[in-house]
Amino acid sequence: MTPGREWTLLILGGIVTVLVVYAAVTVLLRPQGANAPENQPGARPAPTESPAPAPVTTPTATIAPGTPTPTSCDEIYSTDMVEEFDDLVLNPEWTTAPAVDVGVGVYDPQLVGIVASTAHLTCRWADADGPSDSGVDTSVVWVTPEQTTAVTDRLTELGFDCYEELDGLRCTSETDYGDLLVGESHFLRDGIWLATRYTNAGPSGYTRDIITTLWPDA
Repeated sequence: MTPGREWTLLILGGIVTVLVVYAAVTVLLRPQGANAPENQPGARPAPTESPAPAPVTTPTATIAPGTPTPTSCDEIYSTDMVEEFDDLVLNPEWTTAPAVDVGVGVYDPQLVGIVASTAHLTCRWADADGPSDSGVDTSVVWVTPEQTTAVTDRLTELGFDCYEELDGLRCTSETDYGDLLVGESHFLRDGIWLATRYTNAGPSGYTRDIITTLWPDA
């Protein structure tokens, strides 16, 4: 073999060796498992299937015969009560927009959980143009005897003033902050819980009007 050819083979062999070593080092340094870029904070997660929408909760056949079962908010108010709301409208379109934080008649997370877990109809009186410092939201909630007890116990624990009224149990709480009046009114009777939360709004006799509309004999 000539000296020139020997030098050529040595150079080529050296290049191959460098490339092999570089490839090995690159594999060893590449983040793996929990240290991979896709698992780091701020990294874009792998695409996943969108969860199926939750089923709409509606009254079922387990509701006792004779229990009021309104299917729309128009069925829980008298005409006179509707006319009392001059500046607020019932269920304005913005209250149903995605990600809008709207009330369900109660503030306490534990009680909100009960509303969310069972059949209910929620009605909201609010400004037609969007969120404001005035509004009323009420949920008609169909509850089991066990849930009725849980709601009653929780309202008592929270310090609500509870008393018997119109063949049911009424619990109220109100706080006046000067320029902000907030309160809640709850009524439980015959497997129904009327949960109402209000801020700077709510005509006198609001809860009583719902009661006498659902139970005309009240």
